[in-house]
Amino acid sequence: MIEIMPILKVSSIVLPVFSIIGIGFVFARFKKISLESVIEILLYLTIPFLVISSLTKKTSAIGELTTVSLAACGVVLGTGIMSFLYLRIINRKELRGFYLPIMFMNSGNMAFPLALLAFGEEGLAIAIIYYVAISILVYLLGIYIAKGQGGFSEIFKLPLIYASITGITLNLTDTVLPTPVLSTVEILGNATIPLMLVSLGYRLHSIHLTSLGISIAGALIRIGGGALIAYWLTVIFDTDGLNQKIIILSSSMPSAVINFIVSYKYELVTSIISISTVLSLITTPIILAMMI
Repeated sequence: MIEIMPILKVSSIVLPVFSIIGIGFVFARFKKISLESVIEILLYLTIPFLVISSLTKKTSAIGELTTVSLAACGVVLGTGIMSFLYLRIINRKELRGFYLPIMFMNSGNMAFPLALLAFGEEGLAIAIIYYVAISILVYLLGIYIAKGQGGFSEIFKLPLIYASITGITLNLTDTVLPTPVLSTVEILGNATIPLMLVSLGYRLHSIHLTSLGISIAGALIRIGGGALIAYWLTVIFDTDGLNQKIIILSSSMPSAVINFIVSYKYELVTSIISISTVLSLITTPIILAMMI
């Protein structure tokens, strides 16, 4: 019974997440919708409100915010170096699109519900800090890699950056929102996770596999390399407890679907996204079992 309990706990965390992704995948077989409209709702409404509601509930310090953000940056750069070395080894330096799905993980769609179910509101708040850092890096570095030019100014066109500043300011100043305002923010924010998971499943339905060997290698670097780099960074930063767990969990997520949007011309990107997501069916329960 003692050995069964951890398995049951991990299953209760993982099954709802992957089940909703599966529902989105099946939904795409029978109904065609404009996913772009759903993404707009996420980017401009629900995610900003989730950021504010989560950050206002958590007791944070500047040091914690800095550590989690630096860890996210370190994982992105570390997996980028691993990708560079791998392409050198196989003599495929021209595969520019290989970097994106390795460096940028699904720290939103999958990490949010997993962090919430495994570690509660406190875990979700830390995952959101990690996600904000990754989102900024996508526009600072990801668009440059995909298109050869920077896109950092684009982040200022999205409410995410302003919601983050608002949430962190309210947090650090111990400002409490009026109950009607907080309730409104929470209700909108609560719509984020189910919409994200269904959207992920829907998007995965349109992804096709290519360059199978390189795609599998990319998926392994993304998940395994991300988790390993995250662990060593937490050791270097002397970070333990919940912060360490969320950093490792978020860093071990499969490739972000936003890579598909940013770099649609690279077929290899979509293949790595698909394989890494399938691989996470195995790796995520193992990583969670080691932490809870």
